[in-house]
Amino acid sequence: MHILAAAYRALLIALVALIVAIVAIAVIFRYVLNTPLIFSFDLATILFVWLVFLGLAPAAHEGSHMAVDLFTAMLPEGVAKVLAVLVRLLMIAIALFLIRYSWDLAMRTRMEIASMRISMIWVYMAMPVGFAVFAAYEAWALAMSALGRPIGRHAQ
Repeated sequence: MHILAAAYRALLIALVALIVAIVAIAVIFRYVLNTPLIFSFDLATILFVWLVFLGLAPAAHEGSHMAVDLFTAMLPEGVAKVLAVLVRLLMIAIALFLIRYSWDLAMRTRMEIASMRISMIWVYMAMPVGFAVFAAYEAWALAMSALGRPIGRHAQ
């Protein structure tokens, strides 16, 4: 699984590098060559949307999502573990709900990105894909915890 995680992280790093490169090239074309690239803003925006939704699972793994742990830190260890399982189950349920409705949203779109002449579905599909990866990660983390081998922020 480490190879898959490393490849996924490389994908996210490549997305960030690509966004930076597109924006830098757009600035050079606009202000140095005086020939703006009309698609650069839209392409960078699409890649950023994909970066955000694909980043859900790694952020969960690193414990980077917002959380209020004021009360859970005061709970006995056993109760805290049960609560952690319930939170993971709730996150999986929410992700599955969001997959369903974001898929419907993506399938209903009939708009086109004029500067690139591609369907807005390429933007909207980031949501169900990102939530699916997130749900899969949470299910895997739940299974690993059940086997006594917690991962991510719970492994310490």
